[in-house]
Amino acid sequence: MITDRDFLTRRLREWTLLRTIILGKPWAAEELTTASDWFQGMVASMQIMTSLEALRLLTERGGTRRVRNTASRRLQHPHQSS
Repeated sequence: MITDRDFLTRRLREWTLLRTIILGKPWAAEELTTASDWFQGMVASMQIMTSLEALRLLTERGGTRRVRNTASRRLQHPHQSS
């Protein structure tokens, strides 16, 4: 059962959150700030991520310096690859 597997459950929540953000549906800041560093880094660097709200949040409260810097660069240069 998937609920017995913490890693799988967390990844499923993170992929669901990614879909929610990309589709422009409502999401809570805490969902993104408590997500794994891997997920935050992926969101910050994805070219399909156009949510300025998510990028601003990661710039301010990302879990690692790398996530914060990547999100900041994306905000400054939204059409360039990171």
